[in-house]
Amino acid sequence: MRTAGSLLLSGLLLLGARTSFAAPPPIPPIPSGTIDEYNVLVLVDVSGSMADPHAAGTTKLQQALNQAKNDILKVKAKAGSTPIEFALWAFDSSFPQEDGWLHHVVDFPGQGAGVVLGKLGFDSSGNPSGTPDPVFTPTESTPLAGAGCFAGYAFVAKATDSGVVVTPGYEYGKTVTSGGTTRQANIERHLFIETDGIENSTPEDNTDPYNCGGPTSLQPYETYEAESWQAKLRNTLLTGNPRSVSTLPSGLIIDVNLIFQSYITGMSAGGHAESRKYSASTTPYTTEPTLGQSMTFYNGLTTNTRGTFKTVTVRADGVVDARRPGDVDYSGCVGNADYAELIQWYGTQVTPVHPHSYWADLNGDSWVDYYDYLILAQHWGEGGTC
Repeated sequence: MRTAGSLLLSGLLLLGARTSFAAPPPIPPIPSGTIDEYNVLVLVDVSGSMADPHAAGTTKLQQALNQAKNDILKVKAKAGSTPIEFALWAFDSSFPQEDGWLHHVVDFPGQGAGVVLGKLGFDSSGNPSGTPDPVFTPTESTPLAGAGCFAGYAFVAKATDSGVVVTPGYEYGKTVTSGGTTRQANIERHLFIETDGIENSTPEDNTDPYNCGGPTSLQPYETYEAESWQAKLRNTLLTGNPRSVSTLPSGLIIDVNLIFQSYITGMSAGGHAESRKYSASTTPYTTEPTLGQSMTFYNGLTTNTRGTFKTVTVRADGVVDARRPGDVDYSGCVGNADYAELIQWYGTQVTPVHPHSYWADLNGDSWVDYYDYLILAQHWGEGGTC
């Protein structure tokens, strides 16, 4: 009996056997109607720029650890009494290339929320407790594509160009027995990425063992060039192969928290320069994307995988603000309700007397004006419907 536990692997095998239909049918529902287990992998960027200041008065890394804590508590609450396993990995170009530029702070199998939260510097309830693991120290540069592909191979699968699975991901094939019937386990898999969004050190010439390096594409998410790092990382996370093109819904749920200084200063304000470990002086490194290109990639990837994309900045009243760009009412999508809320405060200065005015001040400059409208317009329709 084929169940949700094997849906992703089944999808990989079907990639090489498409018909002439305009579009394939959706992923079938879970046969048993229940989730047997949750697997959660948290990736935290510890590159040099994560030491930059965040508008909330902390570093970007401190905000990343806090968002990782929130993500873990969210899945823990969703799982309830259902078994859940966590892994926590940090990525930076200072870690060995053969390990995917990753440091496995906490690894599968069998790690619970308390262990992971402790490594982040929190107790089991999410309150600050002790200090984070020493590996959470901003160091060099950001091999986002290479580290992400390594995570995809380990957590999803590694497949050939024709869709044949070489190595299944963690716990694919696990079975459960209920009522005298044995079936494959229905495991919901979550990947959380905490980053400031800059890919700048995965080798572009495919000398990395994961074949995910490449230039930054300037195209929309659905039409990335095959050699771009965005296409390769997207394809690996969805299909297990950097060259297997797919923008179909995935069996993996990906959430991204993009942490930058503020909408006013962009990625950083007088930030740390990151060393380009793999860029030769004779070949200028071209991979580093802009803030807008990062947003395009993360919005597409999270929408593609039924996840959520949030930018982590700060409102004019000093409150840390984590939401989808343009999502005035915090509903998870950008549409007419957000426009109506923005219009209500348009042309005014934010004030504590009207707390919702802070919602409409999307760039945090204390005014609701044309620049806030631009953010809403640029992200119109993202996040699906609410």
